[in-house]
Amino acid sequence: MSSMCWIRIKGRLDSSWSDRMSGFRITNLEGPEGSETNLEGELTDQAALQGILATLGDLNLAIVSVETMDRSPRGANSVPSHLSNGEG
Repeated sequence: MSSMCWIRIKGRLDSSWSDRMSGFRITNLEGPEGSETNLEGELTDQAALQGILATLGDLNLAIVSVETMDRSPRGANSVPSHLSNGEG
């Protein structure tokens, strides 16, 4: 089962890195505290997430947050995994 994933990092990441980040959409943001980048996309499994996080670590980019949401038949009743108690 696939999951949607949102990752926020400090700094800027060029959109040319999208292929290395499992095809995630890369959006750069400018705020009062500096640059941040959002990465958004679909994960096929945990190994894909680990690969993205490892690449970000190799680039010495600080990870601000990671959120995932299972794509289940429940549709609108799905909640981000960090809010779920794991009982489905």
